[in-house]
Amino acid sequence: MIATRTTGGPQLKIDDRADSSGDELQRICTTIGDLSADGALADFDLATLLTQVPAPLTAINLDAARIVYFHQSTRVLIELEATVLAVRAAVFAYRQAEKGVSETFGGLLDYFGYVSGRVIAITLPVTIPIGIAVGAPIYLGLKLLDVTGLDDVVAKHFGIDLAQTKAAAKEAFVALLFEHSDVSGAIIEHVLPGIVVGFMGLPPAVLATEGDHGLWPHDSSSMTAWVLGGANMFGLLLPSDVEVWKAKGLTPADDEPPRDLEDLYRREADRHRGADSGQVRIEEITSPDGTTRYIVYVPATTDWSPESGQNTTDLTTNVQAMAGNDTVMAEMVRQAIADANIGTDAEVMLVGYSQGGITAGSLAADPAFLADVNVTALVTVGAPISDFPVDEGIDVLSIEHEQDLVPDLDGNENPATDQWSTITVDYDPEQLRQAPNLQGKTDAELDELFSSAGAAHSSAAYAASIGLMLAGGHAGLNRFTAKNSEFFTGDLKETRDYQGKRKRT
Repeated sequence: MIATRTTGGPQLKIDDRADSSGDELQRICTTIGDLSADGALADFDLATLLTQVPAPLTAINLDAARIVYFHQSTRVLIELEATVLAVRAAVFAYRQAEKGVSETFGGLLDYFGYVSGRVIAITLPVTIPIGIAVGAPIYLGLKLLDVTGLDDVVAKHFGIDLAQTKAAAKEAFVALLFEHSDVSGAIIEHVLPGIVVGFMGLPPAVLATEGDHGLWPHDSSSMTAWVLGGANMFGLLLPSDVEVWKAKGLTPADDEPPRDLEDLYRREADRHRGADSGQVRIEEITSPDGTTRYIVYVPATTDWSPESGQNTTDLTTNVQAMAGNDTVMAEMVRQAIADANIGTDAEVMLVGYSQGGITAGSLAADPAFLADVNVTALVTVGAPISDFPVDEGIDVLSIEHEQDLVPDLDGNENPATDQWSTITVDYDPEQLRQAPNLQGKTDAELDELFSSAGAAHSSAAYAASIGLMLAGGHAGLNRFTAKNSEFFTGDLKETRDYQGKRKRT
């Protein structure tokens, strides 16, 4: 079975188990205390006292037995109360230690980045001339070889294909980032902001700043805001308004509600696959009791250009969303929901992969949006959404590949709460080849599918993982489907598709 680990959801962690044990012990203590009180009051019952008069010796023995009983029960009660206190203290210590380890580790990385930034700033007068002296001849030499065609001569006589070597080096670097995605995320969250702060000469204390403001970089969100501000100065990644209209769907509408999470994700992936600009799809589902629910599918990235064109599912949307700003895709979802006349009481499930997950997660954390839309469920796949304070009333399922860099771009783990479950899958191409949805592909097609260094983020790989998990009866997937079963049953009454484009004001 495919290897996974699940955090959050209705499962007990070690500290939760201890906490519940403390609650149960406290209940037992209360019961014993109540019984002792009732017994003590019964001793003063008039009928009991009158029966002691004709048999004084028996009464004395009875009183001695009562004293022993109350002594022992009090002793047991004190011991249980002490145990409760010890359990409570252990839970508190565990949670504080867990929090302390995380904060200490993050602080060390912050400081490492800060020191690195200071070293760079101090040595810059030396490193720049050295860099120019070493790098310029190499760059000019490579350009000369390319322009004159001598790179072919080098390849023929020395067996060194410069273009392939460059491509291989790039692929190896990307593979390193993805294979060690947790480390990459920690660098983005701590080391890079530390380097910038150190280089600027700001005090290291600013790295401990809370909040999402971008006055100086102190985490992944503020770092993104800085990158965005710099790009905007050059006319890149600029925000814009959006025009939204009802359109013909990229794929035909389905006849029934999604049968399971694999089918749900297949419909999500179809919202962007092979498109220049993704679409929002809304499925209206009527339950046997007449209740209407809606599934809103939010598309992923289709354009990686930093220049903002008409495309709504572009790099600009990614960066703007990760910086905590509103985006054209979020507005597109709002307008689509408004056009579909979704009532404030109707239950809504948001579904998103990659950029779609970022957009869906940001909306699930937007009080203004939630005031008008009753979101009860959220499914994200391969999306960095830990920075979004998703409303506690929403049941969240996040699926991530361990070796996928994208979900780690926010530098944090998703909250492990009762309503937020994260399933992390160990990306294994050899296992994924056995997925039900890939059985029709040839070995060559599978080789191409999994050959890329960033294949762990591909929608096809995630579809394969979900298929294997379902085939293996994964408890996390089954729990989410059972809890939100109304979205997977009933009649699919209507499907609406929406297209959008950026417009300049």
